[in-house]
Amino acid sequence: MMLRAILPADGLRFALRLLTITLALTAIASDPADARWKRKRFHGPAYSPPYAALVVDANSGTVLHATNADALRHPASLTKIMTLYLLFEQIETGKLRLDQQMEVSDHASQQAPSKLGLVPGQSIAVEDAIRALVTKSANDAAVVVAEAIGGDEDTFARMMTRKARVIGMSLRQRVRPAG
Repeated sequence: MMLRAILPADGLRFALRLLTITLALTAIASDPADARWKRKRFHGPAYSPPYAALVVDANSGTVLHATNADALRHPASLTKIMTLYLLFEQIETGKLRLDQQMEVSDHASQQAPSKLGLVPGQSIAVEDAIRALVTKSANDAAVVVAEAIGGDEDTFARMMTRKARVIGMSLRQRVRPAG
């Protein structure tokens, strides 16, 4: 059996695939229509499951399972998704490494739950922060990442907004009918 070296690009590919899966799962869990469907429990001929699922073989890209895979879903935390997006860009450009430690500030440690319970002065590896954002949506880890990339949370928020515009995101306001 021949072993090959694990390259930094392998970790990035894994992280991007993990992000894609996470986006799908986040979107699945966040659609308000899901709650309405669960309450109605309608299972007639036009029944469409109140969830979406997509399982992809990470090596081949083959879709192994799909249910409502193309249904419109809205992510629960677009801020976390953009935080991961900017973090993956930093990794891809070599400005951050998966094993690099990021220091936890007092501000980051004071974030409301959901969080890891990080304490000021502690450090967390980039890879662990990714996992915390993806699996727990940890606010303290998100602020650590924001501060590592932008210097402070406000600067990072401006960076996210600029990136969102560059990739074509826009704020669409709902127009309420008069009367």
